[in-house]
Amino acid sequence: VGFKTDAAAAAAAAAASSSSSGGGGGAAAVSAVADSKAQVWSSVPAGSSFSLDVDKAGIAVTSVAVNDVKSEFSNVELEVAALTSNPVSEEAASKVYQYLKITKKNLKDTDAGSFKVAFRVTKAWLSENSLASGDVSLYRFADSKWNELTTKVAGTDSTYVNYEADTPGFSSFAIGTKTGVTV
Repeated sequence: VGFKTDAAAAAAAAAASSSSSGGGGGAAAVSAVADSKAQVWSSVPAGSSFSLDVDKAGIAVTSVAVNDVKSEFSNVELEVAALTSNPVSEEAASKVYQYLKITKKNLKDTDAGSFKVAFRVTKAWLSENSLASGDVSLYRFADSKWNELTTKVAGTDSTYVNYEADTPGFSSFAIGTKTGVTV
């Protein structure tokens, strides 16, 4: 546990020192990456599906699946990063659990039949905010706005509610309250 705290403190210190370097007028705030997970697939056969399993406590996304690739690809990379803050100025939802960024290399949005993002939210966060499990959605930032994606509850365990959402592509994401849910 000590290592985690030190790393977080070091990251916070680095962020603080780099942001106080002055100059630069009016640049957008850059969200620091809290934690990330990446994987490279050397070869992806046509018609196949693959997924990045994240399995990190600090990242709400648990897996990213790429289904039915349309042709053969090589050196495909997926990366999921949990962000420390909103990457854009517009809020995604009235209450946000986590901002994330999902990126890919050597694969375009049109190269696969579908993309599915699985994620989880702690039951503690839901109860702190008086939310039901069905009050949560995944949002994707595209066309200069946050777009709510169709999100469904995939199951629960003692700590988490697990969700799944289909996305037309990758970019910045936010996990937060559904439209119309007030906290």
